[in-house]
Amino acid sequence: MSLVVKLEDDLGERGEWVILHGVVPGSEEQEFPVLRGIDPFGKTVFNHLQAETFLLEWERVKDRAKDESQREAWQKVKEMAEHCKADRDLYLRFVGH
Repeated sequence: MSLVVKLEDDLGERGEWVILHGVVPGSEEQEFPVLRGIDPFGKTVFNHLQAETFLLEWERVKDRAKDESQREAWQKVKEMAEHCKADRDLYLRFVGH
């Protein structure tokens, strides 16, 4: 499953994005209540209030990033989520296709 992950403001503008593959848990993985809700074929958005829980689960899936490009994408998503957590006007958007 490939996802485009974007850090956006209220207008959908910000410019930071990354393509993520094979890291996000599937909907059947009960131990990831936040991450399992990411829609692989639609849009999922997290706000600053949800970012802390997102980051806790995100750390737990770090080992799923198997190669260098996946590890770089995992790190970029982590950084974007940290910016989202710190700024109530930013949103972390996952877009599946």
